[in-house]
Amino acid sequence: MSFNLVPKEVKFFDYLNLQAENVVKASAYLKSLLKRDIIDDEGAKKIHDIEHEGDTLSHEIVDMLNRTFITPIDREDIYTLANTLDDVLDLINAMTGRMRLYKLDPRDEYFVQFVDTIDQASEALSHAVKHMHDTKRGRRVLDHCIEVNRLENLGDMIREKAISHLFETERDPIMVIKWKEIYEVAEGTLDTCEHVAKVIESILVKHG
Repeated sequence: MSFNLVPKEVKFFDYLNLQAENVVKASAYLKSLLKRDIIDDEGAKKIHDIEHEGDTLSHEIVDMLNRTFITPIDREDIYTLANTLDDVLDLINAMTGRMRLYKLDPRDEYFVQFVDTIDQASEALSHAVKHMHDTKRGRRVLDHCIEVNRLENLGDMIREKAISHLFETERDPIMVIKWKEIYEVAEGTLDTCEHVAKVIESILVKHG
């Protein structure tokens, strides 16, 4: 196996940026589905296709890591960042798939709040990843990470209100089970967004 001794800084950051933009693409498309009565096969497939693009990007990043001797930041950090971004995509895909499978109404007020919050968190992460290579913009990157943390805390509050409302108003136990799962996956998506932000913050500390 031959190694490239020249740091591929631009390429690594470009691929990470593409991965972050893919998360935004998925969350934005999911948000566009909220106007429908139900998430159908076509809508779920579109999200699945975006998630598949994310898998491909993750594999390409790992392949580059295996072929590159010198990296712009620690290779473990590149690997972790790529994969945690992919984890967000996986959860958006899982949530969309369950909405389709359970034939739930995406106009549910708490689901709408969750999706909007996830979309905002995705945008913040994308901005953070886009500028993280520029040491002069460390403060701005950190601000985006702090915003993700705020949105994750908001997600916790939405979950509490959603499940409380669910138990108070829904009489069908099957619907309770379905919606409770959706709300928990949505909260887990925001938890994972926060994990991505912490990875970025750790990189800033190392290279600040």
